[in-house]
Amino acid sequence: MNIIQELTKKYDGKYSEDLTKSVNSPIKKYVYQPKSGIIEVDGTKISINLNEVGGAMPVTEPFRITLHLGKNHKTKLTVFPKDLWNQFLDFILPKRREFIPKPVRKQFWFGGDKDLLKQLASDKTFTESIINERIYIETGKKPIDRVVLTPEYEIKDIDQFEKFITVLKQIENKIKTAHNKV
Repeated sequence: MNIIQELTKKYDGKYSEDLTKSVNSPIKKYVYQPKSGIIEVDGTKISINLNEVGGAMPVTEPFRITLHLGKNHKTKLTVFPKDLWNQFLDFILPKRREFIPKPVRKQFWFGGDKDLLKQLASDKTFTESIINERIYIETGKKPIDRVVLTPEYEIKDIDQFEKFITVLKQIENKIKTAHNKV
């Protein structure tokens, strides 16, 4: 049983997977099989998607965990592991994200609505949950109705998934309490 099946079973959700498709490439034959699950956690719809690739190209597209907000909101959020360019910007402009705790600021770049960023930076549960994880979080274009968390590699187990859900629920709470509905 794959992790998405385990999660949908635990949360009494819906699981689906497409038929396996195979394609011949110059390298060799590879197979492709999208899998998805929809669950509800504390009244919030969450979908999990994975595009699994095997065969000659044994790689997997990343999991995408999407929290559906239910209504549109006027906010934007982007969080991703810091690259060399952002480390350089922090060196040049050291006070630009001073309100973010230093261990989190060293590992992640934060962009978007400054009020939302300040709320998240002051939330100890949020900051402790993302530290030492390789994740990407984004809301997409305005107005937004979802928050997407993408782990860089995989979801190891249900405990790690629940940690990611905690992160998404913290973001949801901050967005909804800010009253920025369209």
